[in-house]
Amino acid sequence: MNLRRHLLLLSLPGLAAWAAARRPPTDTETVTPGETVVLVHGLGRTRASMLVLSKRLQTAGYKTMNFPYNQARSSLDELSDRLADFIRENVTTSKYHLIGHSLGNIIIRNAFRNGFPPGLGRIVMLAPPNRPAHLARKLRQNLLYRWLAGESGQKLSDEEFYRNLPAPTVEFGVIAGDKGQSLTFSEPNDGVVKVEATKLEGMADFIVLHHTHTFMMNSKDTFENCVRFLKNGRFR
Repeated sequence: MNLRRHLLLLSLPGLAAWAAARRPPTDTETVTPGETVVLVHGLGRTRASMLVLSKRLQTAGYKTMNFPYNQARSSLDELSDRLADFIRENVTTSKYHLIGHSLGNIIIRNAFRNGFPPGLGRIVMLAPPNRPAHLARKLRQNLLYRWLAGESGQKLSDEEFYRNLPAPTVEFGVIAGDKGQSLTFSEPNDGVVKVEATKLEGMADFIVLHHTHTFMMNSKDTFENCVRFLKNGRFR
């Protein structure tokens, strides 16, 4: 797989499921009003990549907020501090949850160094590179990738960084994808991250869905599993 295709996997906006996000909620999806979900997008993406999931969560009764950032312009510590500040300044409910995609989960984990504002409930990690990322290792010397990924993306290949990266201190669940490719992987993957590399000690639950890394957040079953975990602390 060439560099252009690798970068495409990381950066496509993915808005194809917008219409499906507008369906009415079912009884199993409704929640008590007064909870916010803060969404944190992945590497090379924008808030637009999380809009479908955001709309679906709104139909299920949650307030949603979409944290904006550009990993090429800020350090990981700066992004994590900004996430905590964003929550402090914008979340008005007494309880809130976090859903991160890809690099968004590393920003969330890193923010536990200084802590989150009171009220944090549960965290759902979508395709998180919870161990040194296979693709980041392959591209770390590439100048285009280094420019796009910034300091935060470079850390995804650094084993020393991962040894010191905090794990969440609240309940968290991991959703991995296995609709990957075999050109650069020899084991189940989502095209960017190995299934095994998404796992993190202490996770309350873990599930594998047949989706690619880039578009996982747009799928209906991803949304349904997110809601189940936010409500019950389990995917099943």
